[in-house]
Amino acid sequence: MTEMQDAPESGPRAGAARPPRLAMLELRGLEHFLPDLAAGLAASGQVEVRRFPVSGPADLAAALRWTDQPSRDAIWFEFCWPPFPELLARTEFGGRRVFMRVHRIEAYETPHVARTPWAAVTDCILVSEDMARLVREAVPGIEATTRLHVLHNGVDTRRFAPVEGSRDPFRLGWCGNMIARKNPTLALEILARLRQEDPRWRLHIVAGGGDRMVADAVVHLVPRMGLAGAVQFDGAVPAAAMPDWHARNALLLSTSLHESFGYAIAEAAAAGCDLAVLEHRGAAEFWPEEVRFATVAEAVARIRAARPGRWRDHVARRFSLERQVAQLLALLAERAAPRLPPLAPLAHGEWRGVLPLTDARDHIQRSVLATGRFYEAPMLEDLRTRLPEGALFVDVGANIGNHGLFAAGVCGARVLAFEPSPALAEHCAETFAANGLAARLELRRQGLGAAPGWATLHPGPEGNAGMTALDTSRPGDIEVVRLDDVLSERPAVLKVDVEGMECAVLDGAKEVLRRHRPALYVETGTEDSFAAVAALLRPLGYAPQRRFNATPTWLFLA
Repeated sequence: MTEMQDAPESGPRAGAARPPRLAMLELRGLEHFLPDLAAGLAASGQVEVRRFPVSGPADLAAALRWTDQPSRDAIWFEFCWPPFPELLARTEFGGRRVFMRVHRIEAYETPHVARTPWAAVTDCILVSEDMARLVREAVPGIEATTRLHVLHNGVDTRRFAPVEGSRDPFRLGWCGNMIARKNPTLALEILARLRQEDPRWRLHIVAGGGDRMVADAVVHLVPRMGLAGAVQFDGAVPAAAMPDWHARNALLLSTSLHESFGYAIAEAAAAGCDLAVLEHRGAAEFWPEEVRFATVAEAVARIRAARPGRWRDHVARRFSLERQVAQLLALLAERAAPRLPPLAPLAHGEWRGVLPLTDARDHIQRSVLATGRFYEAPMLEDLRTRLPEGALFVDVGANIGNHGLFAAGVCGARVLAFEPSPALAEHCAETFAANGLAARLELRRQGLGAAPGWATLHPGPEGNAGMTALDTSRPGDIEVVRLDDVLSERPAVLKVDVEGMECAVLDGAKEVLRRHRPALYVETGTEDSFAAVAALLRPLGYAPQRRFNATPTWLFLA
């Protein structure tokens, strides 16, 4: 164990009028995501921040001495990277909150996440839902000891801003190390296709190093593809000069096979560039359908239709540094980790599980607590006959996870859940974690509708959180997406319980319904709602088969 040298909480320091402290531990070469975040936190005046470069136990000991009020102070490990896992295992943190931020490389390309002693970490910070999925797959049951928080990265939109008159309408930007994951040869193919139509197109490449083989291949292919003079290698542009570099481009082309967030993409959009982003897994969480592409032809179409400046507001609203700092400050303000909720026993046939209880007044939780059975069990038993093991169940309006838990636990299915209420989504995640089934859940904290946009959340009345609803007529901070835009895999069953938005959800899922023909369970609270849903589904070949539940839920089959 690392020796602790804390001043007693009752001593003079305990009464000192100072903000809580956050010691941010960083490793040489892996500190590039910290400066803006640390400066933003410090500028808030709500927390004292000090960065500690770490090479061994002595540096961690210095951070522990500085955070001398354990009940108020916290330790932050930037990257889940050696020697941090070993230091975690050897250290007694004396009641301090311990944060670890996990990035793409550790979760996707190394065993570090799986080998980390997560019982020593109170809070794990991730930048995307896709990253949360990877961590849950690497460490089943992690949420029994560690809370997972998805906090998107933040761009300093004041530093990355459009520059009047600087933009070249035929200049494309590409940046990243010359490595296979960044897929630079695809950028050359796209440029070659563009120049067949208009030879004015050019590509500027910023690359700070990488794999010599990949770099040699790109240099070799440029003249072979007839691109000599059309590709300029700008080298490793200093960070301070990147805003100006982005501001000269009409569009940033991202051909990366995988990104957890894509800082360069967000910075380019803030600087006024349009975007063309390869449709990697997780891209839809960040970037609109209008900029994503899967083929060279789609990329060319996106680039030809470019309208510089149109995504700056998107970045400012969703991925600004101010928003990231505010979210982290709110998390830091939770001085003590929340107490684990009590668990209600739950059974169906031979299957046994639990449901976390956060509000015994809530209708669904009260029902489970009283009966020991799943809420709406007769419908779920019918669902079981239509949901093979390993198939995909899409739960639209997942609430606290009752139906999804049945699909994952009893049926052995995978679950894609949509729940826009932050409180209900958190409860849903806790439900799966408490049953050791987090790896079978992909939770999207979004609403579904007929068109992409933003909505306001209206919580349900006391005692019935299931009546929480979205209002798309009043744009708010809840993102709404179309199922057709975010789902390409075949679902076996689709359940829709969205308090009046049934037709909007189904209208945005017509391509999924035409292509895959899943069984549908749709709650229709009124006769008018049923009539509208039936009319919308009829041209798609769906007909109502059976009614379930106190609030009418209809099974539709094609």
